[in-house]
Amino acid sequence: MRVGMMVYSGFQLLEVSCPMDVFQEANRVCGAAFYEQHVVGPRPGPVTCSNGTAVGTTASLRDLQTSFDIVMVPGSPATGSEREHRELVNWLTNAGRSARKIASVSNGAFLVARAGLANDRWLTTRERDAQRLASEYPSVHVVTDQICLKDGNLYSSGGVSAGIYLALALVGEDLGEHIAGDVAKALLRPGI
Repeated sequence: MRVGMMVYSGFQLLEVSCPMDVFQEANRVCGAAFYEQHVVGPRPGPVTCSNGTAVGTTASLRDLQTSFDIVMVPGSPATGSEREHRELVNWLTNAGRSARKIASVSNGAFLVARAGLANDRWLTTRERDAQRLASEYPSVHVVTDQICLKDGNLYSSGGVSAGIYLALALVGEDLGEHIAGDVAKALLRPGI
């Protein structure tokens, strides 16, 4: 299963690395490379995240020839204007419609909404971003009382740690709850 982890200037690193670790651990538990992960940026080369770390891409939006089964869209500590990340939003508008699953982590929901992928659908995001998301995108139904939310092929989570649970939910759908449980045991302390 091809997973596209979208990155852009200022993205929150944990919102990419945590789901990636979930998918990688699922591969280990299964004993096979079920998830083939790609870090996709606007162009080839490193992309700087919110903490200043540069993350290398394995693919760029300009060079992509194939679609993804899962597209993960992380958030950022600060949400910007609609003009920001236009290239990623344009790509999501087109490619997102062919992906089997679209998943936003925290306020990555803004980028999914800007791409028109959440019109008349339900999304969750961080509580501090919910009112702005609802006012800027009135056709999106926004809730904050859910850690993770699924509306058809659209998945969303409320924050950084919720991104782990979102990835676990995807693994549970793809490989079964037993595998997702084993992944959770390997990555999370009991009671957290």
